[in-house]
Amino acid sequence: MDIILLFFIIYPIMMSIFWIIGTLIYYVLIESKMKAKDINYHPTEGISFIIACYNEAETIADTIKNLHGLSFPIKEIIAVNDGSSDDTKGELLKLKQKYNITFINLEQNKGKANALNIAAQSAKYPYLMCVDADTIIDDDAPYYMIESLINDPSIGAVTGNPRIRNKSTLLSKIQTIEYASLIGSIKRAQTINGFVNTISGVFSLFNKKALEENDYWDTDMITEDIAVSWKFHLSGYKIKYEPRALCWMLVPETFKGLWKQRVRWSQGGHEVILRDFKKMLKVRNISLWILYLEQVLSVVWVYGIIIMLIYTIMQLNLLDFYYYNYKLTIFLLSAFLLTFVNIIQFTLSLIIDSRYEFKNNWFVVFLSWYPTFYWLINALVVVVAFPKALKRKKGEFATWTSPDRGDLTE
Repeated sequence: MDIILLFFIIYPIMMSIFWIIGTLIYYVLIESKMKAKDINYHPTEGISFIIACYNEAETIADTIKNLHGLSFPIKEIIAVNDGSSDDTKGELLKLKQKYNITFINLEQNKGKANALNIAAQSAKYPYLMCVDADTIIDDDAPYYMIESLINDPSIGAVTGNPRIRNKSTLLSKIQTIEYASLIGSIKRAQTINGFVNTISGVFSLFNKKALEENDYWDTDMITEDIAVSWKFHLSGYKIKYEPRALCWMLVPETFKGLWKQRVRWSQGGHEVILRDFKKMLKVRNISLWILYLEQVLSVVWVYGIIIMLIYTIMQLNLLDFYYYNYKLTIFLLSAFLLTFVNIIQFTLSLIIDSRYEFKNNWFVVFLSWYPTFYWLINALVVVVAFPKALKRKKGEFATWTSPDRGDLTE
C-alpha cells in the first residue's frame, strides 16, 4: 500500500519536472534561436481561413474584420453558420457583403467537425487556418506557420500560441497564467519528446493533404482538435508548436462556463484514449507511447486517489494518533513538494513566455492559486468526463453549444 501511495505522490511531481526539463531544452536549442519575421519572405501558397460558428453573433464581426485586414497576400475567408439559434446567420450575411467572404449556411447544428469538413472541402488553397469565432490573430502569425508547412511536407499542422483577451476576473487571470506558463510549457516539452499531444482548436494551420489522407475531422468526437491530432500521430504526420504565432481569444469568466469547457476537453481526450487503444498496440515508437501513457496515467491517478481516500477512511482508527500524524505528515509534505515544483515550472515558463507578452509577469501573484486550482479542478473534471467518454455513441454527430466568452467589452 505504501508503494502505491508513493506512486500517487510522485506522479504529478515527476510530470512537472519532466515539463521543466523539456521547456528548458526547447528554449535553449530551439526558441532562443527563433527570429522575427523576415520582411522579405513572400509566400507562394495561399491560406483558406475557416471559421465554424454556432451562436457567435456578438463576436464574429471582430474576427472576420481581423482576418480581412491581415497583410497575408493570398487568402480566402470561409465562414460556416452551423444552425445557430441567434442572429449569427444575419450577421454573416452582412459581413459577406462588406468583406466578400464565402458564406456557408447549415440549417441544422451537426457540430464543429462537420462544419469544418464542409468548409475544408470547398477551400481552394492547400493550407487551412482554422480559427474560433472569438479570435484575433497577430499579423505575423500566418507567415511563421505557413513557412514551416511549405518547408516540411511531413508536418500535418502547426499550432499557435493562444493569448487571453479578457483579464478582468480572478478566473480569467488564473487562465492567463495557465496559457502563458503551463500550456506553453507542456507543448514545449512535448515537442522535445517528439509529439505535441493536441493541436490548439482555437488557432491552427493545417496541411490540407494531411487532412484528406486522414478523412478530415471526426464528426462523432466531442473535441475535433484532439481527435485529429492523434490521427496525425498514428499516420506519421508531425505537429509543430510555433510560439511566435500569437492569437487573442476570450475565455470563460464564470465557474460554470469554465467547468463546462474543461469537462468537454477532458471527455475529448478520454474518447481518443479509448478509440486508439488497439492502434497503439501496433505502434513501435517509444516517444508516442510515452505521450499515450501520460494520458492514461492522468486518469488512473485521479481514480487511484479517490480509491485511496475511501480506503483510508474505512481504515480510520479514531484513537490512533500516531496514524493521524503519519498520514498528515505525508499529505502535507507531498502537497508542499508539488506546490514548490509547480511554482518553479510556472515561473520559468512565464519568464520564457514574457518575450511575447511581458505584462503577464504582473500576474505572477496568481501562481500561488494555480497549483491547487489546476490539480483539484482537473481531478474533479476527470471523474465527470471519463464516464461520458465511455458512453459516447460512435457515428452520431457531436453537436456543440454556445461557449462562455466572458466580458466581450474588453
